[in-house]
Amino acid sequence: MSANKPAAMRVSLVCSAILATLTTVPVSAIAEESAENTTSIEKVTVTARRKTETLVEIPMAISSVSAMEIADRNYTSATDLYRTLAGAAMPRGQLILRGLSGGNSTTPDTTTTFVDDVPYDFTNLSDVERVEVLRGPQGTLYGSNAIGGTVRIITKKPVLDEFELFGSVQAGSEKDVDGYDSNISLGINMPLIDGKLALRVNGNLGHDQRPLVNVNTGLQSDADSGFVRSQLLWKATDDLNVIFGFARVEFDSRGNTLGDTSQPGYYYDYSLSENPDAAYGYDVDVFEVECPDGASRPQCRLGTAPRAKGGVPERYQIWERLDPWYKETDNLFTLNIQDENFFNFATLTYAGSFRKNKTDGLDNWTRLDGDDLFLTWIINDDYYEETTHELRLQNLDANSPLSWTVGMFYDKTETKDNPNTQNQYHEGGDKAWAIMNYWYEVDWAAMGEQYFGNNQHNWNSATQLDYAREFAMFADVAYTFDLGDMGELELNGGIRRFDLKDEFIATERGIWTNWDEPWEDVETNTDGEESGNRYKFSASWRPSNDFSVYALYSEGYRPGGNNGPLPGSCIDDPQAPNRKNRYTSDSIDNYELGIKASVLDNRFDFAAAVYQIDWTGIKTDVYMDTCGFSYTANAGEARSRGFEFESTARLTDDLTMTFNTSYTNSELLEDNDSIGGKKGDKMTMVPDWNGYLALDQGFQMFGKQAYIRGDWTYYGEYKTHFNVRPEDVVPSYSYFNLSGRYEVSDNIKLSVHINNVFDKEAEKYKRARSRSINNTVAQEYIEFLEGRSITVRLDYTFF
Repeated sequence: MSANKPAAMRVSLVCSAILATLTTVPVSAIAEESAENTTSIEKVTVTARRKTETLVEIPMAISSVSAMEIADRNYTSATDLYRTLAGAAMPRGQLILRGLSGGNSTTPDTTTTFVDDVPYDFTNLSDVERVEVLRGPQGTLYGSNAIGGTVRIITKKPVLDEFELFGSVQAGSEKDVDGYDSNISLGINMPLIDGKLALRVNGNLGHDQRPLVNVNTGLQSDADSGFVRSQLLWKATDDLNVIFGFARVEFDSRGNTLGDTSQPGYYYDYSLSENPDAAYGYDVDVFEVECPDGASRPQCRLGTAPRAKGGVPERYQIWERLDPWYKETDNLFTLNIQDENFFNFATLTYAGSFRKNKTDGLDNWTRLDGDDLFLTWIINDDYYEETTHELRLQNLDANSPLSWTVGMFYDKTETKDNPNTQNQYHEGGDKAWAIMNYWYEVDWAAMGEQYFGNNQHNWNSATQLDYAREFAMFADVAYTFDLGDMGELELNGGIRRFDLKDEFIATERGIWTNWDEPWEDVETNTDGEESGNRYKFSASWRPSNDFSVYALYSEGYRPGGNNGPLPGSCIDDPQAPNRKNRYTSDSIDNYELGIKASVLDNRFDFAAAVYQIDWTGIKTDVYMDTCGFSYTANAGEARSRGFEFESTARLTDDLTMTFNTSYTNSELLEDNDSIGGKKGDKMTMVPDWNGYLALDQGFQMFGKQAYIRGDWTYYGEYKTHFNVRPEDVVPSYSYFNLSGRYEVSDNIKLSVHINNVFDKEAEKYKRARSRSINNTVAQEYIEFLEGRSITVRLDYTFF
């Protein structure tokens, strides 16, 4: 243990408060209640520690959401449930737990997702058995990138003795948004050989009609997604199950996902005069056009497309000369093996996968590189292949006081010989080339023709090799002591030994590479290796099956890696001197105290935890404002302290209340020039408080079972950038949802879901791209809370 770690966890005021609450619940009373009624929290089983256990047995903060809850709340993606969790933040879709954001990015990759024990960031909840959210560093059993926590998605498996046809259909609309959202799922389970072989196939198609409208081009943003997942189960013996899996996932989006509240003040326009002696036959005059005071870009640029005249609310209007698009496809092959009796010694589990990911997209740079005078864009064309293996052995006797897990993990991600990782192009034609020649005093068209063979091509990034490999061995051992009338005490320890290796070889050429010699290839060739150990220790006292108190120390890490070359256009950026060819892994130390209980005759289940996290060598993205490129760096130290509380109360036989809340205090411990942070600054993307309250009422209607649910979500104020501007502060907000479900028959369920019932207008995310208030080109991004929406859903199952 390093010298800067405290000998014991420094107890904050919040920690003192929760410790005080422990003394108000008599242990003997809890034990007596649980002995009389076993319908309690421990009936929910999870596999967070790679074995089946009850929630109360696991010495960590964990949430579990079942398939029925997923359907009742109309969650189609795991991202839908993140805002309901204590201690969770989700500014732009990626989960952040316990304040571990670390920079100015909405995607810090501080949590990781596993689907059926395969590391795979796929959050569609169609045909899913349950979702588990594990808070805090999971560096021993789940490895890298799990410093804030881990999401486990467990899909439904093939059933050997039952034919099943199932699916759901839903359609919805949002106030002030043209068009409809839709989501269709269809699945089938087919026994192929009685007791031996079964196939389960599930597919999903979704359409998301987004609110933003480009009033210049008329495009309304939208996205289409789809996947098909097949699993073939072979029951080789009574103890041995083998599942072969394949999934194909597609995603396709058009248009912008963030609005823009910038007020440019003016914009550039031009006039052309024919002159056969001038470059490309035109004399160019560029001049400023003043905007009305306080005018937004759409108001100033006076969009004339048909959509601009269709009554689109001002908050959903943007003005861009070009619309971006993005496409992604995944082909994932998996193999899962479960042997419940491996040579009468242990249980054996293997999870392996091979994944090929392909992304294509267009990024609009007309605004930032061309001041909207001419079109310019970047085409991204990338792929990678990823191979994973995890093998683990666990003790055979589930009733033994000694339990253990040992295993190995291997992950390799590789891109090879991609000559077109990125290419930038500009508008063609004599008029556009004349304007570019005037604006940059460089003949882009001529140089593109000479060096690329294309007079619209001005920059290329090619990847020869992008390789990262992680190999790890891990072990986890626990022993449970029988304390007689005092219950039982479990002591648990874990270790992970990891070894990392990476290499990056790439070349770049063109206008952004080197201003003096823009057409000379600039090569980057970096590599590195790292290794280390990560530890976990916990103690859990369980005086009964319905009550536990635990203390936990755990460590986590994110792998280091390599940066691409520093573009020539970034050499003079203030952040350029801080860039290094390679950044190293960061490190997390988590100290946690928790309690889990079922009290009041097993009608009130709750879990609470307090924690302190020390973070060193923070791995963060650094944006270079003057040139638009980013790099990754290690940037100082931070600390996060907090309190989490989640509960379920069965108020009557038919009425249930859920209440979750958390407090997070996450801040920098030293100045951090790379991200513009100062000692004592709060972390970005994370509110101090969040809360979730839901009531579920069951009742009979026309002789059938029905349910109604109301839920309220609160999200506290937070900032999205260090070196904060007023445009970077998101005010606190809350909203109320209402849903109802009617069981038409044993096979058919009909539900209606109304989100944001009171149509509250609020901002979910906002950030100024530039730190300069005088930058009239840079966006001031914004995302609004969805308006009132109504969705009708039909679920069916036929046997």
